[in-house]
Amino acid sequence: MGLQLFQSRVGRLSLAMLFGAFLLVSVPTVSYAQEQEGAASEEIDPRLIFNRVLAGFLKDFKFSYGMAWFFQWIIIVSFATGLGIAAERYYTIVMKSKVNMKKFTDQLIKYVETKDYDRAIQLCNASPSGALPILSRAGLEAAKRNMGARAVQDSIDEETLKFMPLITNRLPWVGTLANTSTMMGLMGTIFGLMYTFAGLDLVLNPKAQAAHLSRGIATAMNTTLLGLMTAVPLTLISSFLNAASKSLVDDIDENSVRLINALSRA
Repeated sequence: MGLQLFQSRVGRLSLAMLFGAFLLVSVPTVSYAQEQEGAASEEIDPRLIFNRVLAGFLKDFKFSYGMAWFFQWIIIVSFATGLGIAAERYYTIVMKSKVNMKKFTDQLIKYVETKDYDRAIQLCNASPSGALPILSRAGLEAAKRNMGARAVQDSIDEETLKFMPLITNRLPWVGTLANTSTMMGLMGTIFGLMYTFAGLDLVLNPKAQAAHLSRGIATAMNTTLLGLMTAVPLTLISSFLNAASKSLVDDIDENSVRLINALSRA
């Protein structure tokens, strides 16, 4: 199961994100002496700039009157919630509900053609959490009681109406939380700029004004950066899960029709 997870698209995406995080952590830091040397040289060391950006980004998670921390922690909570929902949906849609439907249906039809409904039902019971086995069992039990082709189709349709919401449930929340992260990032940027410009005329020293302005703008941009960093993976995951759920529903519809036709001929 673990190997199949890493072979899937979500597994490869997770590995890519993990590798990117490893590269971020393994970036060599610049000592104070190197910082002073880089500042004194004509060409600025890119590592010095990166370290300052990273330090400022992490610093904004702490309490400050600029309120960047407020928006950033909301973004983190939205991201963590979205990942939790996505993990649960991935387990339900990809790992729990899906079986090899073509192979399963082919075997099921062989039992139906010989009217061996007991073995067909046993085959469904062997995969109690699979979507198609659950729906097929309802039709097979109706066929076993000789209720007619219409009753068989009605039984499968009724079970389908019960089961489909379990597949699509909470899926929209992943995309919604991705949009929430983006909006909160923009809101934090707007508030940060308002806070910066509101305090600009309170600083009389021109150099201090420039420092206050640059520091305030950098802090304001950090919320947008964090919002986009969390919204992009959530959007990709949301698209993957929507495609997976649609594929599952299409497979269920196709193989349910095959089973209904086989039961009608039996």
